[in-house]
Amino acid sequence: MTTANEKLNQLVQDAAAGKQAPQPREDLWRGIEHSITRRSQRSGKWLNWVWASAACTVLAVGLITFNSMQPDSGTATPQAELLLTMLNQQHEQQKQQLLIHYQTVGWDGQSSYLEQELGQIQASIKEVSAQLVQEPNNQQLWQLLQWLYSKELELLESQFKVNEPLQQV
Repeated sequence: MTTANEKLNQLVQDAAAGKQAPQPREDLWRGIEHSITRRSQRSGKWLNWVWASAACTVLAVGLITFNSMQPDSGTATPQAELLLTMLNQQHEQQKQQLLIHYQTVGWDGQSSYLEQELGQIQASIKEVSAQLVQEPNNQQLWQLLQWLYSKELELLESQFKVNEPLQQV
């Protein structure tokens, strides 16, 4: 009895010597053809599902991308309006607390200069807020609104100065 290694070595030596290639014991093409046909029939349905899934995925990604690239309709989203309202309320509370604090220490806040400047800043705040309703994704407008808030508070603070007498040494 010969082992598999001996058979393999014999086949290699025969092929190197130019002898005819070994022939299988039976015709294998019929089995190969049947196997290929069966695989193609079985994998055809599976492959159709794969192609359909891929097409749906590409279509969904395309629609999402297309919708995200569309310009906004021009109106603020409820979240942007809510944020704007909350920021305006917070600023008004800060301003009222500052004014109440200054009034408790004796500042009356009467000044034509102050009223004129505050009026301009408040009008600008209203204008920027109205524009933010139209363009809620405009980062520069949000920054401008924050800047106007801080300038209004700075203006109020600048009108109240405590004059402390200098100490003698």
